[in-house]
Amino acid sequence: MDTFLLQAPYYFFGSANSLDKDVLLECEHIPDKQTSQEWINAYRQHHHVSWNINLITIQDGVIVNTIPSKSTIDGLNNALFDTYRLHIQAYPLPVTHKVKRHLLLNIYRCIRTVLTFCTRTQYRSVIRPTLNGIHPFFHKLDSLELLDFTTLTSFDAKYTNDIDIWKTIPFYIGQTLALLDGVEIYTKDALVDSFPQFTNFIYRQPLTSEDIAYLQQTKKQLATILRTLPFENPESGILIMGDEKIDMSLEVAL
Repeated sequence: MDTFLLQAPYYFFGSANSLDKDVLLECEHIPDKQTSQEWINAYRQHHHVSWNINLITIQDGVIVNTIPSKSTIDGLNNALFDTYRLHIQAYPLPVTHKVKRHLLLNIYRCIRTVLTFCTRTQYRSVIRPTLNGIHPFFHKLDSLELLDFTTLTSFDAKYTNDIDIWKTIPFYIGQTLALLDGVEIYTKDALVDSFPQFTNFIYRQPLTSEDIAYLQQTKKQLATILRTLPFENPESGILIMGDEKIDMSLEVAL
């Protein structure tokens, strides 16, 4: 690991009241996925921290690359710009301006994330075929519509507990619905302000049947809106909407 990286600038971002520390570590370049994870592990060990770390590169005041790709690059750029001030920082804000959000990529990322969390539920036989390999986009949307959260008792995930999944799914759905209205949400408080009935999900409180029913209703609302959007080329691996284009297998904007 390059000695420079151990002393690289880092930036906290996201919710100020989060239990975890989300950190962006600025690098001159980002290596392959395996090496990046080795760098992250070495950084944590060297500094004795347990932060959730993303490596980023910045050009002309804008984030241009990141790994792990837990968020879209445009979303990460704007999240840092909007939430930097919520944290005590050791380095100046490197991002000079926000960028236009890539709506299509964020829609696709939302659908895929929600479906992926449900691949070990009773919906596995429907969902898994749409996630493995390249399949028509509308097959994923069909699966999203079929999914009924009120029937789930557990996600049975190997590495993520149910309470964290119940937090993440409404966050993605709420963020996407807001973005469709031109509103960017990057913190838990902002999401709850827009979707008060998601409060128990976002703050990891016991869930009621009414909470789950509301999530199901909101998911249906999202799916209904998505059916009205002008998606083009949905049968191939390249999906188009207006002037936006993505590679579905790589989950990147083109």
